[in-house]
Amino acid sequence: FDPEEILHAKLVFLPVLQKMHWSVHCVNLVHGQIDILDPSPWTDQQQKEIHGGIAHRIRKRLNDIFQSFTGGRFIDFSHWGLPYVPVPKVVVSNDCGFFTMLFLEHYDGENQKLNINIDPLLGAQYRAQLLYYIVFHKHN
Repeated sequence: FDPEEILHAKLVFLPVLQKMHWSVHCVNLVHGQIDILDPSPWTDQQQKEIHGGIAHRIRKRLNDIFQSFTGGRFIDFSHWGLPYVPVPKVVVSNDCGFFTMLFLEHYDGENQKLNINIDPLLGAQYRAQLLYYIVFHKHN
C-alpha cells in the first residue's frame, strides 16, 4: 500500500460496529459528503438516535487522522454532511454484518447506489456465500 494513493481516492470506506450493529460510513469525495449505509429497518428518528453522536465523532476523528497522515494534503471533510443512502434492509437483525460486507463490495458512490440487487429475504444465502468465501479463500 502506497500512502499517497489515499490522496487520489474517490471513496474511502469505514465499516462501523456500534452496539452489536454493523453499518458503513463512506467518505464520498465525489459528492463532498459522508454516506451512511445502514441495513437496519429503523425509522428516521431511530437512525438519528443511533448514528447521530457516533457519526459526528467518526467524521472528526477520521478527518484528523487523514490530515495527520497526509500532512494536511487530504481534503478537510470535518464539516461534510452525513446523509443516509437508501439501501436494502435486513429481515434478520444478525444479517447486518453480511449486508455491510456486500455494501463494501458493491457500493457505487458516484451514483450513490449499489451495483447489485440485494434481496433482504435471501439473507441466509448471502451469509452462506460470504462465509464460504472467507473460509475457503486461497489466502486463508
